[in-house]
Amino acid sequence: MNKKLFLTAAAIPVALIVPTVASAAETVTVTGQNIVNETLTVHQLPNNAIVNAYQWYYLEKVASEDGSKTSTNKPIAGATSASLKVPVEAAGKTIFVEATTTDGKKYQSEPRSINQLDLAITTPTLEGFSTSDFVAPGETVKVAGVTVTDKAGAKLTSGQITYSYQWFYQLGEGENSFTIIEGASGSTYTIPKDAIEKGIKDIIVKVKAQVGTSFVESPRSEVISISKEPTDTLSNDIKNLLVNDNKYNVSDIKSFEEKIKALESKYQALSEPAKGNVSNYAVLKRALADVDLINKLNEKVDKVGGISDKDLPAYIKEIEAAYDKFDLLQRSLDVNDALYTSIKNLLNEPNDLEEIKEVRRLNLAIVNLLSYSNGISQYVPSDKDSLQGVVNTIEADIAKLSQNYRGAVQNQTILNEAKADIKKVEQFIKSFDKLSSNNTPNKQVTVAKSIRSTYEKLTYKQLKLVPDKYGQQLLTAAESAEESQIATLNNDIDSYIGDDIYPINPSASSWQSHVNNVARMVKEYKSLTKASAAQIEGYDSLVTLQKDLKTAEKVIKDMDAYQKLSGVTGVTESKLNSSYTNTLKAYNKLTSLQQSLVYNAQEFLLNTPKVSVDGKVPADKAAAEALKADIAKFADVTKFTFNQLEKAVDTAAQSYKKLSSGARKYVTNNYLLTAAQKDITGVKSFYKKIQTAKEETDAAKQAKKIESVQKAYAKLPANQQHLAKEQYEALLKNQIIDENAPNIKQLNDELATIVSNDQYLVSIDKINTLSKQYSSLSSSDKKLITNYDILKAAIADVKKAESFMKTYEKSFNSNPSTVIKAFEKLTSKQVSLIPSDTQKWISEKQQGQQQTNEQALTLIESINSLLVNGEYIAGLEDKVKDIRTKYDALSAQDKKIVKNYSKLTQAESDLKKVADVHALYKVDGDEAAQKAWQSAYGKLSKKLELLYKNMYPQDSK
Repeated sequence: MNKKLFLTAAAIPVALIVPTVASAAETVTVTGQNIVNETLTVHQLPNNAIVNAYQWYYLEKVASEDGSKTSTNKPIAGATSASLKVPVEAAGKTIFVEATTTDGKKYQSEPRSINQLDLAITTPTLEGFSTSDFVAPGETVKVAGVTVTDKAGAKLTSGQITYSYQWFYQLGEGENSFTIIEGASGSTYTIPKDAIEKGIKDIIVKVKAQVGTSFVESPRSEVISISKEPTDTLSNDIKNLLVNDNKYNVSDIKSFEEKIKALESKYQALSEPAKGNVSNYAVLKRALADVDLINKLNEKVDKVGGISDKDLPAYIKEIEAAYDKFDLLQRSLDVNDALYTSIKNLLNEPNDLEEIKEVRRLNLAIVNLLSYSNGISQYVPSDKDSLQGVVNTIEADIAKLSQNYRGAVQNQTILNEAKADIKKVEQFIKSFDKLSSNNTPNKQVTVAKSIRSTYEKLTYKQLKLVPDKYGQQLLTAAESAEESQIATLNNDIDSYIGDDIYPINPSASSWQSHVNNVARMVKEYKSLTKASAAQIEGYDSLVTLQKDLKTAEKVIKDMDAYQKLSGVTGVTESKLNSSYTNTLKAYNKLTSLQQSLVYNAQEFLLNTPKVSVDGKVPADKAAAEALKADIAKFADVTKFTFNQLEKAVDTAAQSYKKLSSGARKYVTNNYLLTAAQKDITGVKSFYKKIQTAKEETDAAKQAKKIESVQKAYAKLPANQQHLAKEQYEALLKNQIIDENAPNIKQLNDELATIVSNDQYLVSIDKINTLSKQYSSLSSSDKKLITNYDILKAAIADVKKAESFMKTYEKSFNSNPSTVIKAFEKLTSKQVSLIPSDTQKWISEKQQGQQQTNEQALTLIESINSLLVNGEYIAGLEDKVKDIRTKYDALSAQDKKIVKNYSKLTQAESDLKKVADVHALYKVDGDEAAQKAWQSAYGKLSKKLELLYKNMYPQDSK
C-alpha cells in the first residue's frame, strides 16, 4: 500500500479548454471512452499520410500578463504510441494526439475531455481483537474492508489509491464526540496497556483516499470499546482454583479437570497481547500439569494387577517414589487421600523374620562348604560333582531372596571360589582327552607334560577335588610314553656311534637320510626333560657325529671333484697333482671317526695322479726312486708305532736332503713325508698334555686335566690318534681315584624322596642344601642328575613359599584378608613348605572371618522397621540415633553387609528436612515469616508431612 497521508480536501476548480480545430481533411480520428484507465486509439489517418511518430498532449489554458488566457499544448510524458491508456492525472483535462509523417507533416485529432473522478469509499471495518464486543489493552486493531470506487465508472487499481488514517477516542460524556489520538495515523493501532487509565475507552477510525488529485473521506468506523473484562474474568476464575498456596479448590478430581480444561480453552482463544493481561496463568498451567501427574499415577496403580511377580517390587517402588515427589499442593488433588491409601495398600515391607532366618541358614551352609584339618582347608563334599550340586542349591536359594537380603548373605567369596575351583578341575580333567594311544611317543610325552604342569599348579583344595584315577592315569601315561621315547632314542643313537669308526657305512645314496636322522635325534633329545635327557647315552657323541658329517661332506665333495677332474682330457699334471695333494691333506686332517664317513676315500686313494719328470737323468736317480718307495709306506701309518714312524720319517728326511735337486723331482710323493712329519709333531705336542696329566698328584685336578686330554684326543687327525693311542689309553688306565668326588647316585636318590603325594617331606633348608650340592657339580656331572626336574620344581616352590612368608610377617596382623588370599593361591606342595603353626593361625583367622554377623543382621531388621507401609514409625528420632550408634560400631567388613544402610541415611535426611521446616515456624511471626513457613511446609512429601505432624503436633497451619 502507498504511503499513507492524512490530507484535508480542498476545492480544486476545473476549467475546460477547447483547442483550435483543424480542417476535416487534416484531422486524425481517435476512438475510445474518455474515462481514466480506458484506452484511446488512433483509428484513421488523412489520405496519403505515412506516419512514423505520435505524441499525445494536454490542451491547457495559461493566463498571460494582461489577464487574458491563451492555449498551450503540454506533452504527456511517455505517450508516443498510437494508443494511450488514460492516466489518472488526465481526469478533468482535455487531450489530443498529434501524428507526424515521414515528410514532416503534422496532423492532430479532435480534443477529447476526460471525465472528472467522482470517488466513493465504504465504512472501514476493524479486526485483530479477541471478541466482537471489546478490545483489550495490548491488542492491535487493524483497518480492514475499505473499498474505493469511481461513480463515473473508472476502473481504479489499488496502486492508484493512496490511503491515510486517523484514530479518535470518545471524549467526555458527549454523544458521538471524539478527539484525535495523537500519533495514531496508521492502518493499525495498538491499544496502550494504560488506555483505560488514560480515559481511552471507545475508539473509531476514519480513512481518506486520494486518486490523482481527487479525494474522498470515509464515514467513521463502528465504535470499539476498550475493556479488560474478558481477561479479568478469566484471571478471577483461575484465582478461584486455589484455596491457598498449598491447596487446590477441589471436591473431586474429575470436575476440577473439566473446569481447568475449559479455562485453558478460553485462555488459548485470547490474542497474544490479551494473554499477557492474564497475570496468573502459571496457576492454571500448573493445575493442568498436576492433574495430569495424578491421573497418570492413578493409571499406573490400576495396572498393578497385570505386572509379573518378578517386576512387581520395582514397579511398586516406582509408584511410591512418584507419590513421594508430590508437594502439598499436588497432594490436595488426591481427594480424601484415595490415591495415597491405594499405594499404602500396595506396599509390603520385607518379611524380616522369614528372610533373615533364611539368610542365617545360607550363611551356615556356605561356611560348611569348607572343613579344616592341620591348618589346611578343603571342600565338603570332597568330590567335584557333589560339591557342584551343593553350590547350585545354595545359589538357587539366594536367588529366591528379595533384593534387600541377597547382599546380606555372607561369605559368598567361598561360594565364588568353589565355583572357580570346580571349573579349574573340570578343565584339568578335560585335558586328558588329548591323551591317546594313537599319539606318537613324542606327542604323548608332550601332552602328558602339559597335563602334569597343570596338575602341579592346582591348589590344595582343587587337588582334593580331582578323582584319584586321573592322577594315576597321568602318571602311567607320562611314564610309559617317556620310557618308550628314551628307549627308542637310545637305540637309534647306539646304531649311529662307535669308538673308532661310525657303524653306519654311508654311501652317496644314503648320505642325506643319515644327516636327517641325526638331526631328528638331536631335536628329540632337546625336547626331553632334564631328567629324561640324563638317561640318554651317547648324546655328546651324537652331536660330534652331526659335526663330523658336515666336515666329512666337504672332503667327499673335494674327492668327487678330483675324480671328475682326472677324467677330463687335457688337464695338466700340475693342476691334477695339486687337486689330489690338497684333498689328501684335508683327508689326513680328519679324525678316524670322520674318515669312516668318507665313503669315496678308497677310490680316491687308489687313483693317484701320474707325475712325469723331464730333463737330464741325474746320477742319483736310483736313490731317489728307492726313497720314493720308502715314503710310499707312510700312506698307511697304522703299520707303524710312534717310535717306528718317527725313526723312519727321520731317515727319509735325511735321505731326501742328500739327493741332488734333479733327483728330488723323482720323489713325487714327498707330500706323504711332509704329512708324516706333521703327524709326528702333533703327537709330540699331545704327549706333553698326557705328561702334564700324569705328573698331577691331586686326583680332582688330574681329573680335570684328563678331561682336557680327552677333548684334545678327540680332535686329533686319524693318523695322530693311532700313533698316540697307546700312551692315551695308559693315562686313562692309571688315573688316580678321587675319594672326594660327588656321589651322583646318592644325590639322585635323595631328590627322588623329597616329595610324595604332592607334599614335600623335607624342609626348605633341606631343599636349599640339595640345590647347593647340585650347583657345585661340574657340567658333565649335572647331566647325570636324572631327578633334576624334581629339584627344579622344589626350588621354584621354595621361592613361592618364602615370598608368602614375607607377606605373612608383614601383613597378617594388619590385613589378614590379604594373607589368606595369598595362602589360598599356593599349590598343595607349596603349602607343605609353610610351617604348621603358621598354617594353624591362618586357618583360625580364616574361620573367624567366616562367622555370620548376627549384629549386622539385627541392624538390617531394625532399619527396615523404621517404615511401616511407607510411613515413619513414632519415636523415629530416638530409634535412628540408636541404630546409627550401633552401625558406627561395626567393622568396615560388617558394614558392607548392611545393604539397606541407605534407608538409615534417608531417615536421617528426612528428620533434618522436617526439623529445618519446623525452624521456620514462628508462633507470633509476621506475614512474611508465616508465608515462608507455609511455602517450606507445602514442599514436604506426604511421608514427611505425616512425620512433621507426628513430631510437631503443636504447629498449626
